[in-house]
Parts: sequence; C-alpha cells; structure tokens
Amino acid sequence: MLARSQRLSRTQFSQYFKTGKRIHGDCVTIVFTPFPTLHGSVVVSKKVAKSAVTRNTLRRRVYSQLRSVATTQTGIYIVILKPGFTTLSRIQAQSTIQETLKKITHHTK
Repeated sequence: MLARSQRLSRTQFSQYFKTGKRIHGDCVTIVFTPFPTLHGSVVVSKKVAKSAVTRNTLRRRVYSQLRSVATTQTGIYIVILKPGFTTLSRIQAQSTIQETLKKITHHTK
C-alpha cells in the first residue's frame, strides 16, 4: 500500500479521473496527470473479481508496483484493472503494469 498521504481522496480522485491522460494496456488502463510528487489509486471492480478478498489482493499487488515506481517517477496514477487481469500470472501482471507505465513516460516526453 501507499502511505495515506500518497493516496487520493474521493474529490481528488474525481477531479483527476476526469482530466487525466488515459493510457490503455491489454488488461489495465492508467489515468495519468503530471504532479510534483507521487499519488496513486487503484480501482478493481466487481467485474474483475467477484470476491472482495481477490479484489483486495489484486489491489495490493498493484500498489506494490506503484511503490516501486515512486523512486523514479512522480505524478498522479489512477490504475484501473480490466476483467482479463485475473487470468494473468503474477509475473505477467507485473510486466503488463510495467509496460503500461513505460508508455506513460514515452507520452510525457
């Protein structure tokens, strides 16, 4: 998990969700907004996983990926998982998120 100070409030989430740049991957969409520090949020709907335990597990895994990005990148990241994400292995899921995050760095330059 990210620290509470690095997570988005509901009003911040709504604001940046509407105005951010969307980068689509195979099983994930990231809404990105440039910002001097790292802030993030992860969305896992019931369409992705019916069980709350599974949704929370997926959310924690994605938050750990965001935490690893925190040392090299800044900005506001809203990560939205798509239904196909649950069929990926842990390694495939990590590489999918990393590839999508790399697309963001290419779009911002």
